[in-house]
Amino acid sequence: MRAALRVVLTLWLSCAAIATRAQDDDLDDILGGFDDDDPVFEIEEADTTATTRARWWDFSGSVETSGSVAFRDHHSDTGTDYGGLQRLRTRLNGALDVDVPEAWLAGDWKLRLEGWGFWDAAYAIQGRSRYTRAVLGAYELDGEVGEAWAQGAVHDAVDLKLGRQIVVWGRSESLRVLDVLNPLDNREPGRIDLEDLRRPLAMARADAYAGAWTLSAIAVPEIRFDRNPVRGSDFFAGTAAVREAKPHDFSDSEYAGALTGVFPGWDVSLHGAWFWNDLPRLSRSAPLLVHDRLWLAGVGGNLTIGGWLLKFELAGLGGLGFSNSSEEKQRVDVLAGVEYYGFRDTTVVFEVVNRHLFDYEAALGAPPDFARENAAELALRITRSLLHETLHLTVLAIALDWDAGGGSVVRLDADYELRDALSVGVGVLLYQKGDAPPLDGWERNDRLIFDVKWSF
Repeated sequence: MRAALRVVLTLWLSCAAIATRAQDDDLDDILGGFDDDDPVFEIEEADTTATTRARWWDFSGSVETSGSVAFRDHHSDTGTDYGGLQRLRTRLNGALDVDVPEAWLAGDWKLRLEGWGFWDAAYAIQGRSRYTRAVLGAYELDGEVGEAWAQGAVHDAVDLKLGRQIVVWGRSESLRVLDVLNPLDNREPGRIDLEDLRRPLAMARADAYAGAWTLSAIAVPEIRFDRNPVRGSDFFAGTAAVREAKPHDFSDSEYAGALTGVFPGWDVSLHGAWFWNDLPRLSRSAPLLVHDRLWLAGVGGNLTIGGWLLKFELAGLGGLGFSNSSEEKQRVDVLAGVEYYGFRDTTVVFEVVNRHLFDYEAALGAPPDFARENAAELALRITRSLLHETLHLTVLAIALDWDAGGGSVVRLDADYELRDALSVGVGVLLYQKGDAPPLDGWERNDRLIFDVKWSF
C-alpha cells in the first residue's frame, strides 16, 4: 500500500511541477514586476515546511496468518495426539519509528516502539481440552512489547541507546558462537530463521566512534531466557515437574563490551561478556533447574573476495556447570563459514561449528547432561529468486555432529509476492531422529507449513 501511495504522490507532484512551469512561462510578462518577496512565494515555502514536518514519524506493521499440519501421527509426553492441524495463528505486528525534531531535542534522537500479539485458532478447532494448561498458555494466545528504545548522540563521537533492543554479535545466519546476548524463541524449532527468533532485552548501550572503530559498552538489567517447548508440546524434551530458579532483574545484571573495526572488504571484532546461560541444567543438590553465570571472550571477522564471503568466530566460555560433575568446565567454540554469490539470483551458505569441552569426564555423556567432548553443528542454506524476484526458494539443513548422529532439521520454503505488500508461502519441516535430546524424540514431528502475510 505504501509503495502504491508513493507512486501516486510522485506522479501527482510531477504533474503539478510541469503545470506550474507552464503557468510560470505564460505569466512571466504579467508578473514580471513582482519579486521573490511576494506573499505568493512565502505561502509556497510555508506549505513545503509543513510537508517536511509531517515526515518525522512512521508507523508500519503486518498481519499474518500461518499454519502447520502434522502429517505423521504422534503423541506428546502427556499423551496428546499431535496429528493433523496444529497451528492456525493470526498475528498482528506493529512498529512506530520517530525521528525527534531538532527543535524538540538536540542530538539526532530516534525512538522505536514495537509490539505483537497472536491468537491460534487450531486449539479451539481441535478441542482445547486435549492440551495441557502450559501448552495453551504458550501457544494459543500471546503478545508482548518488542523493541522499545531511544537512541541519540550525547557527544560528537558517542551515541547512547536505552531500552529493549537486539544486539547481533554473530556472523552466522543459523548457528551461534558470539551471538549470546539475546535469548531466542524456540517454541516451534526450525520453523523460522535465527534473525526472527531473537527476543529483545532492556539494555543501556553506549557506542564511541573513532575512525573505522567502534567501542561498545552494554549493561543488561532485564533477565530473560529462551522460550522453549513446554510440557505437553510434541517438542518438549525437558524434565517434567521441576521448578526453575531464575536470576533477578537489576541485581543479577549482565554486562558486555565489544570493539569493532570495519574496513573496505573486511571487518574484525573483539567481544567480552559476563552473562547467564540461557539453557538451564538440573541442580546437583536438589530437583531444581538452575542457570550458570558464564563469561565469554571472543573474536570474529568477515572477508570478502570477489563473489565469496568468508567468516569466522572464536569464543572461549567459562563457568559451565553440569549435573554429573562438581567442577565448572571451560569450552572453546569455533565457527567457520563461507557464502557464495557467484550464481545468478542464488546464494549458497555453508557454516560449521565445533565446540570443545576441556577436562571432559565420561559421566558427562550420561543423562541428564548428554555432553560431548567435541560437539559439531553444520548448516547449509541455499536461496534462489525467480520470476523477477517475486518467488523466493529456500533450503535450510542443520545437522548435529559430523555424521548427523545427533539428528537434523530440514526446511524447504517457497514464498511468492502476490503484490508489493502481500505474500504467500508454503513449505515442509522434516526432523531426523538423534541419539540424544532434543532430537531423539522429534522424528515424527514433520509438518507442512503455510502462511499469508500483508504488510502495511
